[in-house]
Amino acid sequence: MMSVKKLIVGLCVCLMGTMFSLSHVYANSAQTRWTGTDSTGAIVLDEDSPIIVEKELLTFDIQEFPQSYYHDANEFLAYSAKVTAEYTFYNPSDYHVSATLAFPFGGTADYAYVEDTVDTNKYDITIDGEVIDKQIRHTLLYYGDQFELEKDLARLHDGYMEDDFYYPEQLVTKYTYKVSDVDLETYKAATVAISITEDTNRKYYMVNQSGYTTRPDEVLMSTWIEEDGLLTVYVIGEVLEEAPEWKFYANGGCKEEIDGKAEVVEVHWMYLKDFVLSEYKEEYGVLDYDWYNAIVTMLIYNEASNGAIHGFDVYFDLRGILMRWYQYEIALEPNERIVNTVTAPIYPSINSDYNPAIYKYTYLLSPAKTWKEFGNLDIVVNTPYYMIESETEGFEYNNPGYTLHLTGLPEGELVFILCEEAKSIAPTYNNPIIPFVIGGVIVFVICGILLLKKKV
Repeated sequence: MMSVKKLIVGLCVCLMGTMFSLSHVYANSAQTRWTGTDSTGAIVLDEDSPIIVEKELLTFDIQEFPQSYYHDANEFLAYSAKVTAEYTFYNPSDYHVSATLAFPFGGTADYAYVEDTVDTNKYDITIDGEVIDKQIRHTLLYYGDQFELEKDLARLHDGYMEDDFYYPEQLVTKYTYKVSDVDLETYKAATVAISITEDTNRKYYMVNQSGYTTRPDEVLMSTWIEEDGLLTVYVIGEVLEEAPEWKFYANGGCKEEIDGKAEVVEVHWMYLKDFVLSEYKEEYGVLDYDWYNAIVTMLIYNEASNGAIHGFDVYFDLRGILMRWYQYEIALEPNERIVNTVTAPIYPSINSDYNPAIYKYTYLLSPAKTWKEFGNLDIVVNTPYYMIESETEGFEYNNPGYTLHLTGLPEGELVFILCEEAKSIAPTYNNPIIPFVIGGVIVFVICGILLLKKKV
């Protein structure tokens, strides 16, 4: 029987990189919450894959909490907390199975030191104890984006992505204008805009775009008039016979037209690949086609009417908004059993509003239900800290740390909170006194919350 190649996805640390905004203000303001890492177990996408997970040993080694700030790369890379997923895979079929595994790391925690730091290189991937080769891949991860298996896996391409409009040799025209004759003394919020009617052959990207206005037969892409008076627009696709023209308005609402002039000072042609790689550097540790694919994905995501692109949501320096993946190969002979181990740093979300601070760890178990079969799951949390809360019941204290044995997968996800002490007190905010008028009587309400956490 011919060998069959299966695609298996091993999902682990998916860093979402979303920063919580403060809902209150202290006398001495400081960031008190940081986001970290969600982790997921292995997933198989091919329903016909014969491979089964006989068992998984999930080990969290948490001997220290992360700092809320790191001064340099060496200090950050010394952070030692990690999670190890050890899978025992079995091929019950009578044919050879080769598999490509993708193991997403997500972005970095917002308290991480990310300046050209690849913390994923700290650990190896092994099969039966032998270190195997891995490649670090990258896909787009937007601020606030939630990881979705099908969506994010589809962003991982072997080479430059294919698209009905975008391709590396697509022509891009850069227009640079000089603005003059605008009364900025009278109109301090003066705005300049180009009008785009329906256009299926081109996409339009404006540098420093600040506004977008939809009208029945056109859209306006606008920006504030800067002191240097320079404007830049990129037209992706067929070359225009004439450069786009500008109109000037008294403010960002693009309603009251005013006098002004925009003259073309430079026209420059390039390929799309050169355009999207304008901020790319090889030393960032990202493949050029991964960088290209991420920006093209961003352009598609931000496309509006008539080919206009929401330029204020497009970034060409992608550091900090890329999801990182391990990619590696495995092979199983008929009836062969292998042990695959993947280790990665683990970053919790930090909430120092509590006293003492609490650290929340998330490991997504539900995706593993896509496997044809999933056996036992053993979870070990090696830590000197207190597990003051867990959404998965059954953890037992096993000095120093906690253990849990499950037959199959539980409902929900694995979420637990660690703390230096056995309980943590939630903050009582200095909320203002809120008056309500009820039946002509003024009632004052003062809000405060005290929350105690208990050890599992």
